[in-house]
This record gives sequence, structure tokens and C-alpha cells, in this order.
Amino acid sequence: MILDKHYLYWIYVIPKNRASRNFPFTYKGNPLTKQEYLEYWGKWVIMDEKEKLDQLARQLEPHVESRAIYTIKYTRVPEKIFDIDSCVMCVFCDAREREEVWQILSSVGVTLKAWIYDREVIEMWQTGGVMLEQWLSHFGVKGKEAEEIRISTQEKLEKWLANIEDEADTGPWSFELIS
Repeated sequence: MILDKHYLYWIYVIPKNRASRNFPFTYKGNPLTKQEYLEYWGKWVIMDEKEKLDQLARQLEPHVESRAIYTIKYTRVPEKIFDIDSCVMCVFCDAREREEVWQILSSVGVTLKAWIYDREVIEMWQTGGVMLEQWLSHFGVKGKEAEEIRISTQEKLEKWLANIEDEADTGPWSFELIS
């Protein structure tokens, strides 16, 4: 199912089955521990025009439904905040399955490979991290307000990581939705 809500930064491709949406991060059907998540979890990153990513999302949707791909998200507008003139799609999977997921991506015409681990993204969004600091700079946020955002972002990251091993968790499937 493609979830395109105007109030969300990302457009998501998630399973229709609600139980599958809250399913923990897995490798070969087994839930990952926090340590395994930090070691293995990541994403293929694809950059293109939104219309092309919309088409790619429709092509990949059946693979998300079948759980061959865990989930997908992509931006609605180019990532100008980070000096990127394209929209960005993230196709999530365990690194030990990334070649299988790459085969799916290449079968629908994706030709450029870029892989990043979530642990690297988490580092970039922590206090002093390149993405958080560039975001603050782009919006001209300074002083006390910037420090409050740094603290809030760190708290959300910690909450996100704390929920990874909680198999009973039915919380947000997206970091974006953690309040």
C-alpha cells in the first residue's frame, strides 16, 4: 500500500496488513535485536524525479506486500536542505539480504547502487551530526532553539532504538511518527 499523506514528509510503501506494518525488523523471519539492527539494517538509496519514484513505488509495491522488501519511503520534493536536486527513495532491508533486494531493484530498471546503514544515518542525526547541523543551518535555527531541537532529536533516536527489541511494540513504523 502506498501511503501518501500530505502532512508527512515521506511517502511510504508499507504492507496493507496492519500486523505486518508493526512486525519487528527481521532477518529470515527472525526479529533483530538492537545490536543486530545496528550492525545489519540499512537501505538502498535511489535518487530521481518524484514522478519516476512514484512509478518505481508502484512497481515495488507487490514486493513490499510479499515482504521481499521490508518497506520503502521517499520524499515528495528534492532534498534541497541537503543540497540534493533530486527526490530520495530509501528501500529498507537487512544487509545480509541486500543483494536479493538489489536483484528486485535492478529487475525494474534501477541502475545506480548506493547503500547506507541505518547506524550511519543515526550518527548523522545526532548532536553535531552532519545532517542535523545542516538542517538547523538551512532553517537558520540557532541558540536555545537549536539546542532544544538537538535534545528532542536525541530523545527520539533513543526512543526509536529502545523500541527495536520490543516484539510486542505496536508503535510507529516510522521514526517520523515518534512524538
